[in-house]
Amino acid sequence: MNTNTRSPRFALGQILIAPQAQEQLETAELRAALHRHARGDWGEIRPDAVADNELGLCEGGSVCSVFRDARDEQFCVMTNGSRSATLVLTWAEL
Repeated sequence: MNTNTRSPRFALGQILIAPQAQEQLETAELRAALHRHARGDWGEIRPDAVADNELGLCEGGSVCSVFRDARDEQFCVMTNGSRSATLVLTWAEL
């Protein structure tokens, strides 16, 4: 898998940001995370979750990424299987 490609691997759909994530994340880091997520750069997820994401891409399942913000706090980016929506939320909002 080449995650260095600039082309997205899937559509994000409508982007929804949970309240705490909206307060915590800067616009630039949010955009960077969404870009990485759409390219298939899953961030800091476990190896078995990488495999789940790759399977989800092939079979229409959901995909999830974990990134860190400027304060070193983790947050999640999740896209549903229909690719109609992507949700950004903090670890506390899970």
